[in-house]
Amino acid sequence: MIPKIRILSYHYIQNNGAFLFAYALQELLKNEFPGAEVKIIDYKSIRLATFEYFKRFKLLPGVPLFYYKRARMWQGVQNKLDLDASLPRFSDQAGLLDYFSERYDGLVVGMDVWCVLNSPDRPPFPNLYWLPGEMDIPKIAYGVSAYNSDADLIHRYADQIGEYLDDFEVIGARDRFTYDLVIEQRSRTDGLVERIPDPVFLYEPADAGAAAKLASLGVDLNRPLIGLLLYGDDELSQKICTHYQVKGYQVLAISMYNRFADFNLGHLLTPFEWADVFRYLSFCFSDRFHGALMCIKSGIPFISLEKERQLPISQSKIYDLLTDFNLTTCYLNPGEDDFEVDKLLGLTDELEKSWEESFKPSILREIESKKDLHKEFIQKMKVQIGL
Repeated sequence: MIPKIRILSYHYIQNNGAFLFAYALQELLKNEFPGAEVKIIDYKSIRLATFEYFKRFKLLPGVPLFYYKRARMWQGVQNKLDLDASLPRFSDQAGLLDYFSERYDGLVVGMDVWCVLNSPDRPPFPNLYWLPGEMDIPKIAYGVSAYNSDADLIHRYADQIGEYLDDFEVIGARDRFTYDLVIEQRSRTDGLVERIPDPVFLYEPADAGAAAKLASLGVDLNRPLIGLLLYGDDELSQKICTHYQVKGYQVLAISMYNRFADFNLGHLLTPFEWADVFRYLSFCFSDRFHGALMCIKSGIPFISLEKERQLPISQSKIYDLLTDFNLTTCYLNPGEDDFEVDKLLGLTDELEKSWEESFKPSILREIESKKDLHKEFIQKMKVQIGL
């Protein structure tokens, strides 16, 4: 019998990093379970689906229908993922769990699915991504994160969290905070629990035609390019853009809309083109986890700016990632009292000068070790679940 494995992936349709996460994990499972039917479940809570739908109609200067056009672009790349079209559209949580158990041989959840907090862009706890209740198939968490959780809510729901975690045969936590949470809350002593890298480290960016697309949009590839993945801080964005525009650089906003950039491309680049663009950048500013990850994979100098500015550094998935690569020099939190834009720009100049000699060689070696960790973990997982 051909095993049926499903990846219950969260929020990948409108997020480049999450899309590549789902794609990389899908390809990994296909390679490790030859002949298995591996598909991705396109599921969003009503709350999240409503939030994303109305976001499409937000008007922005320069590109008024940016989010609408971005949503249309995403619809055009869904065929790159093997989606499970059989999933019932309108089922309650218990009904879906029964459906999974009856039809699948394994269910995988991944990414930022275990964030315990009240936020419009995260499903409230408890939710389907914890797979609450009994199921007759292995429950697997691969590269899962709870990084932005509310400590008070974790305390309030501690018993439920522990109960749900005990039901998982395999848990691969993407960051230290999540790993520590699992170890603290899970009473079950058997099964497989480890800290693993993000699956996107396994994705190998190919020539997706990004250079030709950039040129067609008017980007001069003979001039240095700055990548910008930064949203919600106009003053900081303007100062960064002005600093580099005066120096003759072109600023490309490659994910979120940014009105100070020379080019806004977030509604035009497919996830594969987005990944391809990084290798043409001279420098990148990002407040996104997968933005930092792609800078690392592409070997380009960058600064990671903390998006969750009030978040304790122990919960920062970005800082956690950079710690693994000895790149905490590249991390700054604009919410800190001693943060100054002039110091930020001075640091970027230093990083550009010293990158090739002082940082890049060790980065390339560490990337290979991350890939090896995935290989080791997947072999242990196969033994654990018996598929």
